Amino acid sequence: MIGGSETSILIPSSTTMESADVRIRTLKIGLIARAAAVFRVDRIVIYRDEEFDDSRFISRVLQYAETPQYLRKRLFPRMRELRYVGILPPLRTAHHPTNSKVSTLKVGEFRVGLVVDEVGSDNGAWVDIGVERPLPLKTARRFPVGQRLNVRIFSLKPLAAEPVDRSEIPHYWGYETEIVPSLEEHVRSTESLVVATSRQGTPATPDLLSSMLRQSRQRGLDVVFGSPARGVDAFLSSETMEGCCMINTIPHQGTETVRLEEAIFATLSEVNLMRSLEG
Repeated sequence: MIGGSETSILIPSSTTMESADVRIRTLKIGLIARAAAVFRVDRIVIYRDEEFDDSRFISRVLQYAETPQYLRKRLFPRMRELRYVGILPPLRTAHHPTNSKVSTLKVGEFRVGLVVDEVGSDNGAWVDIGVERPLPLKTARRFPVGQRLNVRIFSLKPLAAEPVDRSEIPHYWGYETEIVPSLEEHVRSTESLVVATSRQGTPATPDLLSSMLRQSRQRGLDVVFGSPARGVDAFLSSETMEGCCMINTIPHQGTETVRLEEAIFATLSEVNLMRSLEG
C-alpha cells in the first residue's frame, strides 16, 4: 500500500511472450514480484491477452514468490511451472521472516500461518508459522486443514496464537494475485483511478503526478501496463480510454523499447516519491 490507499498494478497475460525459456520467464515474473514488494503494491491483476495467454504460469510464480518460504512446500506441490523458482529474488518483506526459532518469537508478532491439524488442542487447530513446532490457534472459529491465515502471537508461556484480519496488521503484508478475463471490463467496473502507462501519454511531471495522487487518495490507484507487443490502448475502447489518465513515466528513454518490468519499477518509484513528498 503506497502512501495509504489501495494500489494495484495490471499486467497482461502476454507478459512472458518474448521468451520460450522458462528460466527467463520465471526471472521476469520474479522481478515484477520484487517491484510490487519494494513499493508496497496490494494487488497484481493479470488481464487476458488473446494473442498470448500465460496467465496460469504468471499467477503461479507470483503466488509462490509472495508465499513465506516455510510454507511453500506445503502449499505448492511439485509442478513444471515452478521448476526454476530457485532463481527468484527474495522479497524480504515483513511476512517473510528469517528467524525460525521459537525462542525468537515476541508477543504481538504477526506471522503467516497454515492450519496443519484440527485435532489436538483445546481449540481444535494447530498452525505452522515457520518455527520448530506448530502452535495452538485460539479461536472459536473452525479452520480447515490447509488454510492459510494471518496470526498474532499473544502468549509465549504457553505459546499460542490467534487469527487476525489483514486490516489489523500495521505494516506491508504482501500482495494478492488475481486473473481477470478482460481489461476493458475491469476498468469499467473499478472505482479506483486508472492510470494507463504509454509512450504516447503525457510526460509525468511533478504537478501531473501530484494531481493524479490527490484523486486516488480515497479511491485507490490502478496502474495499467501494456503488453510487449501492444500498448494499453489496444485493450481498451476509445470511450474507456477517455476515462483513464494516460502518462509516460519514462519520457526521455534512451533505448528503443522499455521492458515491462523496467516500466513497473520506473512508474512505481515515481508514484512512491511523490506520495512521500506529499506526506
